[in-house]
Amino acid sequence: VDRSGTIDQAKENIALAIEMFRSDQKMIVGVELGGNPTRNDFRQFEPAFAQARKEGLPIAIHCGEVPMGSSEFEKDQALLKAYQEAVSIIQFRPDRLGHAMLLSDSLMGTLQQTPIPIECCPTSNVMTLELALHHGGNLIDGMKIHPQLGKWLDASYPISINTDDSGLFGTNLTKELLLVAKAHNLRKSELGNIILNSVDHIFCQRVKLSLRTDLQDRIETMIAA
Repeated sequence: VDRSGTIDQAKENIALAIEMFRSDQKMIVGVELGGNPTRNDFRQFEPAFAQARKEGLPIAIHCGEVPMGSSEFEKDQALLKAYQEAVSIIQFRPDRLGHAMLLSDSLMGTLQQTPIPIECCPTSNVMTLELALHHGGNLIDGMKIHPQLGKWLDASYPISINTDDSGLFGTNLTKELLLVAKAHNLRKSELGNIILNSVDHIFCQRVKLSLRTDLQDRIETMIAA
């Protein structure tokens, strides 16, 4: 669902996803809210996603992509609105959060108590936040000052490493994992744990066991090399 669209478009898209999810097709495994984070508000789309949840569809919601306040006492209206929307998303408890790199410390504290897995897209985040702008465009230096990634790694918070848009950002999953490992000095075993644990976050249940077994074998080979 594109948050720049209308509520009716969201309902139509989710109704189609539900119909396909109920059928024998193997393409639809969940629904997501994404798009321009400055357009509309999750609370407008929440009833449609509640219906998807009722029908058993896993849900991912992009969250914390714009600056926000730290409490209901925030005076700046734009920062307050962003904070309130993020609160509503976390209270909705989707199966995954997208990006989440600008969540306030207070909301990250809430998530530390009751985690929701986060889809981290390192290169995308560095480029959209212009974190490498003062480092000659160096992605590794940019990732070192990512507002959340280092904290997530230190706290062993459940994350998966993703590309966001491999064509647009000129990347792939191997590059993303290598950049994160270099930026944060991860050992092979630490990187392997991130990869293996992220299997728990995928929506396609039928491939989880075989994928975990395959990845486990590859990771053990990587560590032994």
